[in-house]
Amino acid sequence: MIIVKVASSTSAAQSAVSGVKSVSVNRSEQVSLEKSNILSMESGEKINNQLLKNLVNLVDCVQTQSQKFPKIAKLMELQDNQIKY
Repeated sequence: MIIVKVASSTSAAQSAVSGVKSVSVNRSEQVSLEKSNILSMESGEKINNQLLKNLVNLVDCVQTQSQKFPKIAKLMELQDNQIKY
């Protein structure tokens, strides 16, 4: 895993966002127990499938929020350029 520092640099922010964009979850993946009638196995199946839906939602949310970073970095970069040293 490559860790990229997000700073007031549009290129650093864009690089970080591209890493987030590359994360994917197989949305059609589901656990299915065809012949088990053991209660704990059936519960595990339901829990796993719910966790997968939650993971998909989390990835979608993080990817949506990550789109804001290049815009924020651009604003910060503009502010940084106005500072007189």
